[in-house]
Amino acid sequence: MAKNKTLILCFLLVLLIFSAGCKAKKQANKRCEETWVTSCITEEDCQDKCFRDHGDGATPSCLDRIEQGLRDLCHCTYDC
Repeated sequence: MAKNKTLILCFLLVLLIFSAGCKAKKQANKRCEETWVTSCITEEDCQDKCFRDHGDGATPSCLDRIEQGLRDLCHCTYDC
């Protein structure tokens, strides 16, 4: 009886470790975004803040959202 309980506990532990590993892997591939209002004409206008705040793996871009009443938005995508 004790042997069965030990096997069940080991199985549950392996399942828990596998589940945690899958969750961590899923979050590692996740990308986050940040958008801020500034004078932005090209991506170079957004690079300094984007790279300074989020590292060299960040991707800056310049957005123009006239339909929402906003102009000159910097957009930064980075690893969470």
